[in-house]
Amino acid sequence: MPLHSQKVTVWCGFTAAFIFGPLFLEEIGLSGPVTCTVNGTRYESLLRNQLIPALQQRGCVDSTIFMQDDAPPHIATPIKQLLNLHCRNDRIISRYFQQPGRHDHLR
Repeated sequence: MPLHSQKVTVWCGFTAAFIFGPLFLEEIGLSGPVTCTVNGTRYESLLRNQLIPALQQRGCVDSTIFMQDDAPPHIATPIKQLLNLHCRNDRIISRYFQQPGRHDHLR
């Protein structure tokens, strides 16, 4: 068995003022850290426990525009609820978030 995994899952965020990350998505297995894939639960944990507190600590959670692609983990219902709790829809750029002036039938 190799000393390190042959693959890695990394997440990073950035603003005009700072870079957040990189964060390596791992879980602790029987023989130590194991790389894992991103799913809705892991992504929600990353946002809830690491990113949002970091933005709050910097005093910019209320002014950050959050942009993400439409990967399935990014649009899971718990993610949408979490982001709506901390960001208004006009500060979330994602196809699955309703934005003022944008109509669903135009997607």
